[in-house]
Formats: sequence, structure tokens, C-alpha cells
Amino acid sequence: MTHRIFSNFFVLALLVAGITMTGCKSVPVDIMSMNAPDSLQTNQNGSFVVETNVDAKLPVSVSWEFGDDATASGASAMHSFSEAGTYTVTATATNRKGKSSDMSSATVVVVNPPVPAQIVSIRASDNSPDTQTNVTFTANVNGDTPLSYAWNFGDGSSSSDAAPSHTFAEPGTYTVQLNASNRAGSDSRSMSVTVDWYEAAICREVTELSSAFFDRNSSVMTDEGTAALGDNLEILAECPNMNVRVEGTAAPGERRPQELSEDRARAVEQFYANNGIPANRMVTLGNGRAEDLTSKKDGLAQYRRVDTIIVR
Repeated sequence: MTHRIFSNFFVLALLVAGITMTGCKSVPVDIMSMNAPDSLQTNQNGSFVVETNVDAKLPVSVSWEFGDDATASGASAMHSFSEAGTYTVTATATNRKGKSSDMSSATVVVVNPPVPAQIVSIRASDNSPDTQTNVTFTANVNGDTPLSYAWNFGDGSSSSDAAPSHTFAEPGTYTVQLNASNRAGSDSRSMSVTVDWYEAAICREVTELSSAFFDRNSSVMTDEGTAALGDNLEILAECPNMNVRVEGTAAPGERRPQELSEDRARAVEQFYANNGIPANRMVTLGNGRAEDLTSKKDGLAQYRRVDTIIVR
């Protein structure tokens, strides 16, 4: 009987000891999952989280290394990267004062944020060209590549070149516009270009045009007068910027001097107009009877004339 009691007590002791040993068993820490962004922009905060096994022996601590010399602690952390690159982020979980640990890593690609197209400046090689000058347009544009360019020259012409050249066929003031774009955005800027007619060297050299002389009391063009105006016509046709004042004069002794001087001026104006000189380039004036007479060899014939005076 005593032996049975002792045996039962021994069995009970063993059971209690086993329960105590099982209850005191230390469970190592394991990282069950790690959540980290695949990519970030520079200076953009990212969330980093790990989950460990719930039955790990407490206390459990987590430390982070972000690959850029920065560290953090805790099951979750926020971090941003100041420079573009590829970083290996490592989480280390420990318990039992470092006697048990687990590690997990993730790769994060960090890129610079997109930079939309921005036009800093546009310029023309000549802001006041003539109709035969080839103008080159350039632009200083910031932004991610590739950049696209869309130039509009204001005369119905356009270009997609970064630095196009263009010749304006007609005089006038044109608004030249550039639209620059990339995947991140676009920007526009415009400028004015004032175009003049082409002027040959002779146009700057000529200071005086020939006069046309008339018969007494007549406003009909003579052959000599027509020949003289023909020389003027060549210059006026070659110099579209040149405007003229057509002044008629009557000599002393001629009838109706004011009317006659005006008729002579209109006759010369009509000659020019019939040969392609626009009316808006001419002003006609009748001076009436000539004054301040001189005693030249040609006598009064020199006053029966029309002068074509260059207006600059």
C-alpha cells in the first residue's frame, strides 16, 4: 500500500514538472512578413512594417537599416531618401535580449521627382529682320528629357525643331510662340518680331531721284520725262521701304500754275502706279508757280518739272 502511494506521488510529480517545463519554454522570434515600398521619389516618406510571430518570447525589438546610413527602431518606421539610387532596407527582430533573432530585407528604388518642361527664355538671332533674312530661334528649356518643341511663327508656318530657322516673306509684326513639353508637363512663351522689306545696298546709297520735265503749259509726259522716271522706277522697285513725295512745279508765265503743278504731280504718280508702285508709298503735292528764280542757262524750262523726293 505504501509502495502504491509513493508511485502515484512520483507520477504526479513528473506530470507537474512536465507542465512547468512546457510553460517555461522560450519561443524564438520570426519575421512573418515585411512591407516596404518598391520605389520612392527623393524626399518622399515611405512606410516600412514588419510582423513577427505572436508566440515569440517577449520582449521583441525591431531595428531598421535603410542602406543610407540611417536607422530606426520599432515594428513600423517612416523614412525618406535624399538621393536617388537603389537601397537595401534590412529589418532585424530580436527577443530574449538578443539570444534569438531574425532578419528580412527589401530593395527600394529611389528616383528624382519628374521635372516638367519649363521655358526659361526664347530669343531670335534678329528681332528686326527684313524679308530676306533667315532668323534662327533658340530656347533655354529645363525639364526631363525627352523634350518636344512646337514653334508657331505667326505667319502660318511652324516647326518642331529645337532651334529652327525661318524667313518671313512679308513685312509686319509677328508673334512667335513656343510650346515645350515632356511627360511631366508643358510650358509656353512668346515674343514679337518686326519684319521690314528687304533693302538693297543701293537703297541706302541713293539720296536723290531724277526729275521729269514738261513742255510749256502741259502736264503730258514727254519721252525724256518718261526715261528719267524709268530710272527712278528701277530704284523704287528694288527698294520697297523707300517712300516718295511727288512735287509738281509750274514756271513763271504758265497758265493756271497751281492746277498745272498738281496735274503734273498726278501724272508722275500715275506713271509710278501703272508700273507697280503702291499708292501708299507716294504723296503728291502741287507747289504752284516756282519761287526764288535763278538765271540758269536752261532758263524757265527748269521750273516746268516734277521732283520725286525720297522720304526716309
